[in-house]
Amino acid sequence: MSELYLAVDAGNTKTWAGLTTAGGELVGLARGGVGDIYAPAGADAAKDVVVRLVEEALRAADATASDVRHAAFRLAGVDWPEDEQFWIAALAPLLGGTTFTVKNDGFALIRCGRLDGQGISVVLGTGAALAGRGPLKEWALSWWIQHPLGGAGLVTEALRAVYVAELGLGEPTRLAEVLPPLFGASTPEAMLEATTRRGTPVTHSALAAHAPSVLALADSDPVVADLVATQAARIVDYIVSLAGTCGLPGAGERVSVVLGGGLVREPSAPLFTRLRELTDDHALDIDLCHNKEPALLGALLDALAEGGADPTEAVRSRLVQALTGTVADGDARGELAGARVATAPTRDGAGA
Repeated sequence: MSELYLAVDAGNTKTWAGLTTAGGELVGLARGGVGDIYAPAGADAAKDVVVRLVEEALRAADATASDVRHAAFRLAGVDWPEDEQFWIAALAPLLGGTTFTVKNDGFALIRCGRLDGQGISVVLGTGAALAGRGPLKEWALSWWIQHPLGGAGLVTEALRAVYVAELGLGEPTRLAEVLPPLFGASTPEAMLEATTRRGTPVTHSALAAHAPSVLALADSDPVVADLVATQAARIVDYIVSLAGTCGLPGAGERVSVVLGGGLVREPSAPLFTRLRELTDDHALDIDLCHNKEPALLGALLDALAEGGADPTEAVRSRLVQALTGTVADGDARGELAGARVATAPTRDGAGA
């Protein structure tokens, strides 16, 4: 078998592993549950998910670790050096002598914008992941993000707006009617209790699930419009900070910013629209790119680039074609574009 390149994109809700040839032929794919070591299930559960998916992807491709030239792991929760060391210790026995890198999942989208891997990525899903790579430094913001961002952040701020309005300290909002039923409550007071009482089942993922209901009011409710505008402004501030730290842009270049994730799935998404307005008028020359491709694409391109196989536009296009309708839609069943696909069980033992 020709040399293969392995990539894993692990997030707060699901994890994907993929295997490609140097030419961009996707030969193995596997999907499973949460691969974030900071998730409630804990680090060992995340490790089990990632290790199992690597094994499943190799099995789907009729390959072994010795067939892999290089691997790129882009994992949510790789925030500090000890997190990276945790994964190195967990993965080294699995991969034998194969070289591999472990980085925060925020890096995965960067190469979806520029094949040379220079630029900034903004992933807005359950939470937010921002990372940059430039001539001076590569850096994932992780815990340096000091504002509630992403879907969970938006809903958290929406809840706060309801409670502040209920106290007479803020503007009235339709959120007071829309949100309580989503949490099994009939009033803002009952919703406050449901989301803060001891043993509440409300998690970040549960909060983020209600982000579409909040965004649906963006055009008709000034309070929601302000929440969207505020999050967009904060994201732009972080982009500017990352650009300065990483040494972007280079001489005569624009700052490539790749934006993706469930909160901005479509270019018409309210948050993306507001970000476009802010970046178009910003002093920093920002090339904002809406990315619909799965983050696994960027991780696969990272694996190729780091492993010495120069990823070209043709390789990128081949991988996009193979991944379209599978990773993007969350369907890892059947065969697609020649790739054998495995669906690993989630933590509760059910197929993902």
